Amino acid sequence: MSVCQFPTADTTAFRLAALLEEYEQHVEELTSTWLDAALYARVSREIGEMRLLCAALPLLSVPWVHLLISHAELVHCLWTCPPDGEESHPAERCKAHHLVAIQALRQKCLCHFTRIERVP
Repeated sequence: MSVCQFPTADTTAFRLAALLEEYEQHVEELTSTWLDAALYARVSREIGEMRLLCAALPLLSVPWVHLLISHAELVHCLWTCPPDGEESHPAERCKAHHLVAIQALRQKCLCHFTRIERVP
């Protein structure tokens, strides 16, 4: 089966999983180099694109909302107490929580492929 024959939900879930990989890398960069305006703008665009993709996949709404809330908490934490490299720092705890949310949404995307019954 070629890519152009996949059901729309499959391509959306696949694109979202790929975007989550990129987003996770950018979150790692953002938390290590806070106040990089270009990187923050890229992360914000990725959040916007993920919002559109998740809107097309209602089964992902709960993990999407979890990710969105943890993203807001992370950004707030970075603004109020920028990271200093210590693992016990509040920004590091927020980042760890956010990475769990990213992984949960990515896992739901990947599970999406196994839930759809394919018609030969």
